Amino acid sequence: MNKHKRVRDGLALSRALPDRSLLTMVAAMSLLIALTFTAAVGAQSLSERWARGAANLITVQVPDPDKAPVTDSHTTGGSRIEAVLGTLKTAPDIVQLHRLDEQELDALLKPWLGNTGTAALPLPAVIEVDLTSGGILSDDLVSTLTTIAPGTLIEKNDDWRSQLHTVARSLLFCAGLAIVLVGTIGAAVIGMATRLGLGSRRESVTILHELGASDGYVARRFASRVAVLSFLGGLAGTLVSLPPIAILSHLMAPFSGAVSTTTQSGENWLPILKDSLLAFWHGAAPQSLLIGLGCIPFVVTLIGWVTAQVIVRVWLRRLP
Repeated sequence: MNKHKRVRDGLALSRALPDRSLLTMVAAMSLLIALTFTAAVGAQSLSERWARGAANLITVQVPDPDKAPVTDSHTTGGSRIEAVLGTLKTAPDIVQLHRLDEQELDALLKPWLGNTGTAALPLPAVIEVDLTSGGILSDDLVSTLTTIAPGTLIEKNDDWRSQLHTVARSLLFCAGLAIVLVGTIGAAVIGMATRLGLGSRRESVTILHELGASDGYVARRFASRVAVLSFLGGLAGTLVSLPPIAILSHLMAPFSGAVSTTTQSGENWLPILKDSLLAFWHGAAPQSLLIGLGCIPFVVTLIGWVTAQVIVRVWLRRLP
């Protein structure tokens, strides 16, 4: 059996390369890449959903809501807020209307006014308008509202949507930079391990090289061994990352619009982990996340193979 092993591994790479330390470092690198990539995908998913929600939500502020409405310079019965609500109900693209009551206004203004309340303030009436996907308020409707209730303000939340996109792009840039840095550090670690392996087998490699072994042959032997270790480390790191990623996906599901079983505070983490892994296994996670996680071991393998090839070839060219 030892003879067969020596024939299969003529350069004794199993002893030359620090298998355990290299595999551990690659696994840790893969774990960091998986968690960073998951955070980026989650931030992108949340920002897109919230941006779509902001695009479909319009706020209408009606000053002096209890005054009589104005139409063609003649007053009519009822109040301005009633007239505005009645006009909005006739719009085709509106799904839901909701006028904020005093308690809701108090909750909105509490960070600025404290507990003083809004009763003593001449606040406008605030209406939340939920539009259909792609729906708009026509210019004619907006003109009618401002005629009925002069001073009416309509906020379309475009600023919030652009800010959400800016935040998402910033998070993606930071995540991409972090992944590149982790990959660079991983390549440096693989390169150091390869150099150590070359140094420990310097005499054997030099003899083979002098006997006519090409640079490509020696590089392939080292690169193949490094690629195998890198793949195993990448696979191990990715598998280790699945439980925390599944739990985060499970907890963030209500915010991203996915269906998720709710968990009460104080429950054991074991049932939560079980439910999270089952949901993750059945496709609750975004498809882009699953594809990215599946690519990590192969990307790490490619990094290891290329790094080993470059290090070995440079090292051989420097031999006397």
